[in-house]
Amino acid sequence: MKTVTIGVMAGALALSACMSTSSGGGFVSRGGVRVTPVNADVFEVGVRPNAIEAEFWCGAGDYASRQLGAPNGARIYVVGGTGPGTVSSNPDTAQFSLKPPQAVQGATGRSGRWGPRLGSSKSVGAARQDCNIDRNNFWA
Repeated sequence: MKTVTIGVMAGALALSACMSTSSGGGFVSRGGVRVTPVNADVFEVGVRPNAIEAEFWCGAGDYASRQLGAPNGARIYVVGGTGPGTVSSNPDTAQFSLKPPQAVQGATGRSGRWGPRLGSSKSVGAARQDCNIDRNNFWA
C-alpha cells in the first residue's frame, strides 16, 4: 500500500510540473495564462482571445508568487501595455515587473488600448485574487 501511495504522489507531482510549464518553456498560471520572462526584471503575460483584464493580473500575480517567490505585499507594475508579444507570438500580451516602470530596462513602455494601464500596480496578493474572478459572470 505504501508503494501505491508513493507512486500516486510521484504522478501528481509530475502532472503538477507539466501544468506549471509548457513544452515551449515559460510558465502557465493556475488560470491558464502563459507568462514568459523578457529579462531579469520584466515578464510578459499573454492571454487568450476575448480575455478580461483580470486574466493579465492573475497571470502576473501567480508568476510573481510561485516563480519569483515574491511575497503577497510586493507590488507588481505594468511596464508595457497590451500589444503583440516581444518574446512570444501571442498578439495580446502585457509586460509586468516587480520594479516600477522607470527602474526597468527592456520593457516596451507602450500604452495599450485595453487591459492593464501602463504604470498601474497591484500587490501580488491582490493580483492573485483576480484568478478567482469568474469571467462568465464578469460579462453578465
